[in-house]
Amino acid sequence: MKISVQVKSRERVASHGEVFTAEREVKAMCNLVAAQCRDIHATFLEPACGDGNFLAEILTRKLSSITDDHERNSLIALSSLYGIDILDDNVNACRQRLFGIWDSHAEHSQPAKIQAARILQHNIVCGDSLKPASITFTEWTFRDDDIVPEGKEFVLASLMKEDTQQIAIPFE
Repeated sequence: MKISVQVKSRERVASHGEVFTAEREVKAMCNLVAAQCRDIHATFLEPACGDGNFLAEILTRKLSSITDDHERNSLIALSSLYGIDILDDNVNACRQRLFGIWDSHAEHSQPAKIQAARILQHNIVCGDSLKPASITFTEWTFRDDDIVPEGKEFVLASLMKEDTQQIAIPFE
């Protein structure tokens, strides 16, 4: 039985409210949106990502659903994940963890590895989710069969409704 640590230190809990979600709960919650977790284009934002428990599970599920053009589609899957954490060491750990999952899933070229690192640098950021005007992400567009995406920066607050400060989710 795999045992995961939910608390790094009492000081971090007291100072930052840092408590990690156990793997069992992560899997159960992802099962509630299982179809979206397999869709390489479905976007996920984790506003308190820690070292990436939810994002790692989602990325694993996305990667396992890819059947063709793995290098490009795995970058698309990676580019659909966004995370924020208030602690820089968690942000770095999350980036490394996601890169490791992505890289170990299949053989990748050096240019693809560079793009994966670039995507994670812009999509997993250090910041305070309660201050969305201070958080900038990049939206990625992949053209044709290219693995080099174009990036367009946006501020998280631009997705929020002004009157409620909730994320506005457009429905198709």
